[in-house]
Parts: sequence; C-alpha cells; structure tokens
Amino acid sequence: MTNLDVKQTEPVNPQEMNSIQKADSSHGIGFRHLQSLLLFLCVVSGYLIRVNLSVTIVAMNPVINSTDYFRELANHVPIFGWTNSMRSVLLSTFFVGYLVANFPASVLGCRFDNKTLLACSMTVSSLLTLISPPVVYAYGAPALVAVRFAQGLSSAFMFPMVHGIMSKWAPPHERGQLVGFINSGIQLGTMVTMAVSGVLCSSSMGWPSVYYLSGAFGLAWTAIWLLLGSGSLSTHRFVSQAEKDYIQRSLTNTVNHDIRLSDTPWKSIFTSLPVWATALAHIGHNWGFWLLLTEMPTFIHTVLKFDIKDDGMLSSLPYLAMFLLQIPVTFIADFLNKREITSLTVSRKIWNTISTWGGTIGLVILGYIENTHLIIILYVFIVAIGCTSNAGFNINHMDLSPNYAGLLMGITNTVAASGGIIAPLFVGLVVDDQTSVAEWRIVFISGAVVLFITNLFFIIFGSAETQPWNSLQNKDSLKMDNTKQDIEIVG
Repeated sequence: MTNLDVKQTEPVNPQEMNSIQKADSSHGIGFRHLQSLLLFLCVVSGYLIRVNLSVTIVAMNPVINSTDYFRELANHVPIFGWTNSMRSVLLSTFFVGYLVANFPASVLGCRFDNKTLLACSMTVSSLLTLISPPVVYAYGAPALVAVRFAQGLSSAFMFPMVHGIMSKWAPPHERGQLVGFINSGIQLGTMVTMAVSGVLCSSSMGWPSVYYLSGAFGLAWTAIWLLLGSGSLSTHRFVSQAEKDYIQRSLTNTVNHDIRLSDTPWKSIFTSLPVWATALAHIGHNWGFWLLLTEMPTFIHTVLKFDIKDDGMLSSLPYLAMFLLQIPVTFIADFLNKREITSLTVSRKIWNTISTWGGTIGLVILGYIENTHLIIILYVFIVAIGCTSNAGFNINHMDLSPNYAGLLMGITNTVAASGGIIAPLFVGLVVDDQTSVAEWRIVFISGAVVLFITNLFFIIFGSAETQPWNSLQNKDSLKMDNTKQDIEIVG
C-alpha cells in the first residue's frame, strides 16, 4: 500500500475546528439535516415493523373468555390458541434472523451503495409486514415464524447502513445532534407502535390493521428516500457546493475513507478487551430493553388486568419519557466533557451505569411490589433511564476506533442480538402461568442480574481511548521505509 491509498487520521486542531464552525454559521440548516431527518424516519419505520408483534400478540392470542376474546369474535377478527412456548418463539425469531445477518450486512455495506441497500432492506421488511396477516390466516404460526425470521434478516441492514451513511454526512462536532436525533427514532417508533397498536387492536379492524399501516408507512418512506436520500455527498443531486465543501473539510482528518476491508485488523479487534466490554454492555442493554418491550404488555394485561387498549397506552408511556429525557441527558454529558469535568472514559462509564444499574435496582423492586400505580411508575423509570446508555456504550465504538466504528457496531450489534433472542425464550421457560406474580418475579430478578454483570465488565475493562489498531499510519510508514530501502539498494 502506498501513501496514496490511505488518508492519515489526525485530530483536528482547535484553530481549524473553530474555522469550520464559523464557516458553518453561514450554512444553517442544510441537506445533512435532511439526511438526518430521513434516517430518523427510517428508524421509526423500522421499529414500527420490529415492535408490532409485541403488542398485537396479545390480541392475536387472547385469554379465553376475556373481554378481548369476545370482542374479537364479535368483530370476526381471527384469533389463535398458541402456547406460551410458541409465543416466545414468535417473539424471538426476528432476532435470530437479525443475529445471522447483522455482521454480513455491515461487510456488504463496505462494498455496495448504502442508499440502495437501505432502500432494499426497508422494501423487503415492509412487504413481509403487509403479507403477515394473510400468511398467518392460511398457514398458522410456523409461517409467521418464517416471516419474522426473514424480517430479521432484512432489518439487520438498517443500522450498519445508517452509520455508514452518516459517517460521510455528519461533521464531528455535529454528530451528537445529527446521529443522536436518528437514534431517538427507536423510542418514537416504539412509543407510536405501543400507543397506536393498542387502539387499532381494540377497534373493529382488529390486529391486522397494525401490519397494514406499518407496512404502508415503510413503503412510503422508501419512495421518499430514493428521491431525496443519498449514500454520500458526491451522489446527492441537491446539496450546495458550499455545504459539500464544509462537510468534506471537517471530515478530511477525522475519517479514513480509503481503508480497504483486507487491511482490517481482525485479530486486534477480536482480542481487544475494550471492544468486548462494549459488546457485553450492548448485550445487557438489549436484554433489558427487549425483556421489557416484548413481555411487559403481557404482564400488564394478565397480571394487572388492564384492557388491551390501555395496555398499548401504558406500554408506550415509558418510551415517551425516554424520548424526552434523551435531549437533556446528551446536553449534560457533552457539557461535562467539554468543560473537562469528566474524561470521556469516565463519562461513558457513568452514563452507562445510570442506565444499567439503575435498571437493575428497578427490576429487583418490580419483582416485589404489588401496587399497580407503583409498578407503572417504576416501569416508566426503568425504561426512561435507558436513554443514558446513548451517552455510554452506544457511542463507545467511535471512541475506540473512528475508522472502524461502523464495523464495530456491526460486531457488537450481532452479539447483542442474542439478548433479544434469549430474553423472551427464557420467559417462556419460566412463566407457565401468566398470572403468577412469583414466576414473573424470577424473570425480573434474572434480568437484573444480567444488567449488573454486563455493566460491571464494562466498568472494569471499558475505555474511551482510541485504540492503537485504529490507525494505519505506523503500518504504512513501515512499508514506505522498506520501499525506500529497496530503491536505495537498487540505485
């Protein structure tokens, strides 16, 4: 490799960053903000599709002789008599596909146009959502398992593509705003699904309408994305030259665009304790997030005896709180870092601990209280503080290796998908009687143990220091020196 193949990764000096920030003042809102908005809506759509079964499964499989059971019979809405084990399989299957495809998707993103891959991913996921009701009518649970697995495969492209695209659009000092806004689509998509699905399931249209609406939204987003979206600055039709120059200038010394996959330091990455610390923190987060997301609607419905319409509204409330809390949390974290009150490493560990160990305490208490109002308040609290992980492990990939941040996200996201698979399967094994408080207590305490252990590992071995294998400078310099020596010998 020659020095033409690699752009050296150097920190941007303060004077240059100040000039970049001043230059930006003349641009204001630009097409980079439009890309952020479009990708935010992509994440919202992705979570409408991903989460809908968590709510609709209560309506698809109502308790016999319950209010929901008789209402759906009266409205001629199909219902099923699945066992708890089958319910758990249905809720987990998406993550099996997601686990299988996440890493290959991130590798494909290094070779092919991210815009096209993202559009194809959303199109496939949306079409599978639209066919879900007729497929399950005709062929039952096994067919729905196959559909959910395929959706997991296609959805695995979303976050690797989003990170790949925004690495070319977001100036370093704007990443918190632009990328943070995109990630907030997780909470908004979850919240909308929880709230709207409960209303739709209790209507005369029944649970199929949830799939039709979420699938249609995904196809509509794809059409807009193909018109206005772009995988890079060079391919966007409308971005001004001034904004393009501003973005390219800010990224020149901070992102290595020319690294080839064959140069990836695989051994260094997979033997790095900080990388594994981030991966375990990701596993713990996913375990807690999906445990509450997939199982709390059932707990609220069967143990607390809420109507399905209220289930959806109650289940969405924590994600509204999480969405609103994320903005001040990000501001405070950045403020403390800029003032050097906390180092990056300390900051990442503090905010991640608030998320996970706060959740640990909440889950333990949740297993032992019986007051309905206190349970709902605690549920909101546990989910809401989860947003602090966005200032913890969730941005640690860029700390460890700016040049390989997308690949690290693909690796940790692949490993963390196990949390979404195992959590609902574990509930299916433990909870035989859905009305048993004692059995649900085991579920909550087990989740607390997972959160505690994974964050402890992150505290001990985690780091926000850029790792030596991030830069190819030393490797490239060595090759250049060898080339010079060969030339001198020949001369």
